[in-house]
Amino acid sequence: MAIRKLLFGKSPGSLIPLSFGFFLIAICLAFISINISTAYALKKELTNIGEAAINKAAHSLNLFAYYGEINRYQSNKRVPLDCQLANASFSKLVQSTDLSGKKITVESFTCDLYELSAQISVTGRMPIQIPFFNLGNLDNLTIRTNIGASSKIQP
Repeated sequence: MAIRKLLFGKSPGSLIPLSFGFFLIAICLAFISINISTAYALKKELTNIGEAAINKAAHSLNLFAYYGEINRYQSNKRVPLDCQLANASFSKLVQSTDLSGKKITVESFTCDLYELSAQISVTGRMPIQIPFFNLGNLDNLTIRTNIGASSKIQP
């Protein structure tokens, strides 16, 4: 009888379920915003590490081509790079550095005689796991960045 009265009777209702629902939505949005800001900060730090390493690698000169002055008659002067030495230097610098306890991997490294470019990445888990969503593909995060350097001579 009490259940029938509760279901069909006029009750003013309670705002507790609605308040609890809004609270859960607010907490989930806070977790998501923390995850996004952490990913953005990691991307900035990964880019800074990569730029430092590729600028150091760009100092690897191809001495034979440099002293042979292979671009002496060109209007845009460039310093020739030793690609093998630059690749070894870049890989050593990047792999010796860790980003928040995770290893950085070099996905690609391209070098012509005058320019270097690379793509590096780091893989990890989100800092805060959202308790209501158990999606395996959203827990892991891969951050990639492209970096490059040129050997153009500035007059």
